[in-house]
Amino acid sequence: MPNLSLPPPAAAAPLEEGQALGVWRLEKPLPDGEQAHAGQWYGAHHALATAQKAAVLVLDRSDQGAGVMLRYADQAGDLARLQHPHIAVPSDSGVTPDAHPYLIIEGEHGEPLLPRLPQLGLRERVTLLVQLCEALRWAHQQGWLLAELDPAMIWLGPDDNVRLMGLGLARIPDPTDPFDRGLILGSAPAFVAPERRAGGPPSLASEVYGLGAFARLLICGWEDTPRGPAPLRGSVGELWPPMAEPQQILLDTLLRAAMAESADLRTRGAEGMADELREWLALAPARASSLPDDTPAKTRPAWWRRLLGLSAA
Repeated sequence: MPNLSLPPPAAAAPLEEGQALGVWRLEKPLPDGEQAHAGQWYGAHHALATAQKAAVLVLDRSDQGAGVMLRYADQAGDLARLQHPHIAVPSDSGVTPDAHPYLIIEGEHGEPLLPRLPQLGLRERVTLLVQLCEALRWAHQQGWLLAELDPAMIWLGPDDNVRLMGLGLARIPDPTDPFDRGLILGSAPAFVAPERRAGGPPSLASEVYGLGAFARLLICGWEDTPRGPAPLRGSVGELWPPMAEPQQILLDTLLRAAMAESADLRTRGAEGMADELREWLALAPARASSLPDDTPAKTRPAWWRRLLGLSAA
């Protein structure tokens, strides 16, 4: 019997507009600032019903890409029952002609959030974080958690509400089962909790760490590293127009608590984080502005200028 092997690992080359993937036809690649940690997003429409839209994630040909497909194959039936306005899950999968796996998420989902950040004020960003935490509160009630967080999986929907492209969702592991460690997809490295880096299973505490890192990225910006974006650690008062001291203290404390090194010291779940963010919103003015257009360029943070360039592109 001949030896069988998979094609060698490779990043997915850009696919042409109009390429057929089953019944779907690709549109232009979607802007996500950085390439998604697991692959590249595209818009798509149905070949026969062109008004029917979808988002397509073309994965790298790698162990990670294979892991994503195995997770989807294992959980497809359960994922299909997750129905929430702020969560979207895959509905189909396949392999491109050059052997790159892909996932289809049917519907109109907007676009990745990060390139839209320059258009959003601080209050709007915190409101999106509340929506994300509330969506995860609902997922917890169904027995799921966000095991891995990739910023490119958080979108701004056509209704300007948050949309979690739920590829990182996993069943909450059974803490009494020493062999239940969940299926591993792989987060963007800066969003992985210390206990997960040490080989521990996903948990509600590790989920909060990822949410805290994402919150810090939205509010404080990030730096580009060889391993992907890493949230900045400065105080919110250094990046946003002056705010009342109680507001600044509360938001800084919230961000630190969500990313505490010890899981025992972190905010208690996405539910607790949503409550604290709402408390901040109650203190914040109804119109918390972003950096105005006439702000001198030299006073704008470097990450803000980079995001503005991406948005314009």
